[in-house]
Amino acid sequence: MKNKLNFISKALLIKTIAVFMIIGMMDSQAFSQTRIRFARGKSSTTVSGTVAGGSSRSYVLNARRGQTILIRADSRGSVSVELDGVTDAAGLFTLNTTGDHTIVVYNNGSRSTSYTMYVEIR
Repeated sequence: MKNKLNFISKALLIKTIAVFMIIGMMDSQAFSQTRIRFARGKSSTTVSGTVAGGSSRSYVLNARRGQTILIRADSRGSVSVELDGVTDAAGLFTLNTTGDHTIVVYNNGSRSTSYTMYVEIR
């Protein structure tokens, strides 16, 4: 009975370590998403932030299929923006699905920079 209990304890310990290793290897971006919400009756908002050199910052926005999202990001550094993995030079995106959509602000430079991002849903 004691051997069986030791075996179960060791198996549980190994599984626990494996879970922590998986969590540790996950992209920290998944944990640092900020939800964008619009004020009641408004269809646009402005978000400000800072992003380290060569890094990115993620936002989540809920919208419906067929809606158009306009995204403009301004900074003193070099930032670019994508929506659901797609980049558009004009910052204009038409949604193919309903639900949460991910906006990522990338800092293409080597130094930390602050930015202001305008987001509008039509």
